[in-house]
Amino acid sequence: MEAKTKGIVLWIISGMLALAFVASGVVKLLDLETSRAGFEDFGLPAGLALFIGLCEIAGGIGLLIRRLAGLAALGLVIIMVGAVYSHVTHTPVAEALPAVILGLLCGFVVYSRGLPFGSSSGDT
Repeated sequence: MEAKTKGIVLWIISGMLALAFVASGVVKLLDLETSRAGFEDFGLPAGLALFIGLCEIAGGIGLLIRRLAGLAALGLVIIMVGAVYSHVTHTPVAEALPAVILGLLCGFVVYSRGLPFGSSSGDT
């Protein structure tokens, strides 16, 4: 794939992920009581809903800042691993599919952008 095309695809994926994570975080915060109840249903502390919502918003914004995109995506991968585990252990496995897809796409961003303190920070 040509470098310019790869860069455009990476920005499109990053933008879509940013929208998805910011929206998810905002929904968690706007309906915090429902979010807390959902986390408790998974056997997690209710307060984790607020933390995850804030992390999703911060991660979504970070995806749009080129220097932070790899680190933000890595944080979101970690959140998605937890989400996949929670869904697989408490709901039908198919309900984990969105978290798997989002996690893989975030992994692609980490791979493409690199980390700001690593030896490579990506070219696009």
